[in-house]
Amino acid sequence: MSAEWYFLLAFAFGTSLVVAVTPIVKKIGIATKQVDKPDLRKIHTFPIVRIGGGSIFIAIMLSLGILYGVQGWAFLDSEAVNRLIIIILGGCAFFAMGLADDIWDLSAFYRLRLQFLVIVGLWWQGLRVDLSFLPWDNSFLLGGLSLLITFLWLAGVANAVNWIDGMDGLAGGVTGIIAFATLFITLENGNYGVALLMATTAGSAIAFLWYNFHPADIFMGDGGSNFLGFLLAASSLAGIANEPGLGNTLAPFVLLAVPIGDMLVVITARLRAGKSPFIADQIHIHHRLLAKGISQTMTALFLYTLTLWVGTLALVFCNFERPWIYFAPATVVLLGMTWQVQRSRKQKKEL
Repeated sequence: MSAEWYFLLAFAFGTSLVVAVTPIVKKIGIATKQVDKPDLRKIHTFPIVRIGGGSIFIAIMLSLGILYGVQGWAFLDSEAVNRLIIIILGGCAFFAMGLADDIWDLSAFYRLRLQFLVIVGLWWQGLRVDLSFLPWDNSFLLGGLSLLITFLWLAGVANAVNWIDGMDGLAGGVTGIIAFATLFITLENGNYGVALLMATTAGSAIAFLWYNFHPADIFMGDGGSNFLGFLLAASSLAGIANEPGLGNTLAPFVLLAVPIGDMLVVITARLRAGKSPFIADQIHIHHRLLAKGISQTMTALFLYTLTLWVGTLALVFCNFERPWIYFAPATVVLLGMTWQVQRSRKQKKEL
């Protein structure tokens, strides 16, 4: 089997398994009463099952397992396999923490403590920000700084994706697009283990929209959003950021600009208002667009196109071959969607 077909098969497995498993997960959620009830802060108006991330988790794990059984993760050397296994183990831990939060509503500080412990273990196993280029002789200081930055990146991105999961289809579409862009970059730079994971992640996240796009039948919940956020953070770190060159170092920030930017704006606004940065409210980017009269569907599509645009911009940072072939059309699509959003807003004002 050629490499192209192998990664296409990974995407197809992720897609088909999510479509098949999600109805089962929904039935389990109803039977166990794991539903998200509406309140003043939330957008939905009736209870919806909130553990749909379980279907994404199952689909990705099964896809990787099936591919291993078929060809033993072909095209991967031992280093790539080890890197992939470390990311998978971290993803399992973040999914478990998110699912526990869905069920028992853990406090923000307790979740952060758990995440820190997991990340320390992953850092110890080699999933870390590489600072060896710094001209310092103090290995203890370098190690401590690397651990701090690794924690801020992995936990920060996981929670940023969790924070944008506040509207039908938003987190699934955004993470699916980011996974696609990461897949393209890691295929180009030869990080095939990460690419394999991103192929099935992209398929699973996008397929979940069949059930999660507005009006949603099921939510991915904290389990799904933390899981996907961690996979993207870890994959962009291991597969892109640690590659040589300043462009590769900056590319993950560009790839994840939508969830990271939203988190930074929200935290800044809450702190300026004298509030805790972890207190939920309605000042996320999707809340702001909805408040201006933009529909849920239009809001989701606009943020998809914005994510697609920064994803193609990341190709430029990574010296991707002929990136303008992707960046130019994405720019046109974003400009067109921006015009549609402005038009929709004006029509709403005239009513």
